[in-house]
Amino acid sequence: MKAEERTISNILTEQICYEIPPYQRPYSWEKENVQQLLDDIWEGYKENDTEYFIGSLITIEKERDRYDVVDGQQRLTTLNLILARMRDHIHDDAAKADLGKRILPRNVYTGEAESPRLLLREKDRMFFRKHVLEAQSVPEEKRDQLEAPKRRLIENGQAVDEFCQAKSETDLKLFANFLLSRVYVVFVTTPSWQSAYRLFNVLNARGIPLSNADLIKNTLFEFLGTQTNLSGKLEDLWLQLEGEVGIERLDSFFGHHRTSVIGAKSRGSLHEEIKPLVQAHVGGPLSFIESVISSGKNYMRIVEGDFDDAATMRAIRSLQRVDHNDWHPPLLAFLNHPVAGIVVAEFARSLEKITIQNWVRRLGRTARLTVYYQLVGAMKSGKMAEDIRQIFRNNAQNAEFIHLLGADFYGRPFDEAVLLGLEEASQDESVTKIFSGRLTIEHVLPQAMKDDYWSQRFSEDEHSLWLHRLGNLALLSGNKNYKAQNYDFDKKKEVYGERNRKVSFDLTKEICDQQEWTVSAIQTRHDRLLKLAATTWEIV
Repeated sequence: MKAEERTISNILTEQICYEIPPYQRPYSWEKENVQQLLDDIWEGYKENDTEYFIGSLITIEKERDRYDVVDGQQRLTTLNLILARMRDHIHDDAAKADLGKRILPRNVYTGEAESPRLLLREKDRMFFRKHVLEAQSVPEEKRDQLEAPKRRLIENGQAVDEFCQAKSETDLKLFANFLLSRVYVVFVTTPSWQSAYRLFNVLNARGIPLSNADLIKNTLFEFLGTQTNLSGKLEDLWLQLEGEVGIERLDSFFGHHRTSVIGAKSRGSLHEEIKPLVQAHVGGPLSFIESVISSGKNYMRIVEGDFDDAATMRAIRSLQRVDHNDWHPPLLAFLNHPVAGIVVAEFARSLEKITIQNWVRRLGRTARLTVYYQLVGAMKSGKMAEDIRQIFRNNAQNAEFIHLLGADFYGRPFDEAVLLGLEEASQDESVTKIFSGRLTIEHVLPQAMKDDYWSQRFSEDEHSLWLHRLGNLALLSGNKNYKAQNYDFDKKKEVYGERNRKVSFDLTKEICDQQEWTVSAIQTRHDRLLKLAATTWEIV
């Protein structure tokens, strides 16, 4: 290993070319990181510092003046971005040409651009060249559609533009000179691929810790050992995984994938627990990542609710309303390795039922994970369909579940989700309803009986008993109308009708069909909704 201090001018020259190797994460710096770097260097410039260090650049020298970047790619990419934008803000031809040759040199005879000084990962390489180094703009309406690394490049370029626009031409040129001649990095070269892995596992880039996905990717390359000829194939497969799942979801996906395979509580860091799965996989790291890609496709079906039949879609929508996603691994395990004799709709409905029951029962995470681990373990060991069904039955608590729904209901974490589930359950499965926007849970019998209508029909004890019960609650769209909450029943029905024209709730319409709102009306509706809940979520 060799380490020496070098100026930015010395590391960004026409002779040296850098490449981001496939095991590296994509560009991840946010606008705030770029602004902080610029402000720090600007402060050094204003203080006329003779030396200003911005960290290390750790590389593998592949051949003379050709380096793979092990650590420091965030700074190196951002430096290229800064020089590119400064080049475009400076009008002096000589300064413009000098900055340009450090990032994208041109043939002095033909004027054509040559190879960039920095080659990003294959997936982002052409975008970086076209929209950063060559300064071609991206239409505003297309920016939100960009993947995160590309979007960050555009946003960070705007941050540099804002910095440059606030400076005079003279200041920009002097600042560029300071950046090139007085800003230093510790330039480190390592001799081999293997030593790069060891460094990659312990180093951070400007305080941004490596994600589990980064470390898992590194593990896969490490398992290739000396088979460097397969690294390109592995990189292509990893890029395919990123395309299927999305970079921001990779850590979450790997966590769910791990549990869908192991079916047990985590006992170490995620990347450490993935390692034995790679070791045990027949066919090595390439075969492992191919299986993970297949799992990733199924994971995205779960996340996006991408199922054909109405019954499965309804179950997934209901599950997605739950305040945790611990149900992902057993469903992922089933989709990856279906159980003969059970269709997706049946498994998803059973999973929804046990999940809603345990949510209403307010089980802690350890307790609710038990059934999920049992399901994964049974599927892993090749249990039959009836064994899987029996796991759901053994963990069901139908009577307790219905009893809890029949008690005070309003204000519970699950109140809106259960009401939406009952709203869907009141319709045939062929009817699909997707609710969005702000929803309100309205007390029909109000919390304060200020109007004579209510005090004449309800005693204090009856009011206390039925106020927060299921039979007295209605879903409305929009924010809560506090002026309407204490009206008499006829006026309330007018408000409900107006709200229901925006978002239609059948269970709210039924209230509007009532002539009077009495103890009997509440109890009748309450009992009917409990029966509907039993039909919807009891496991038999």
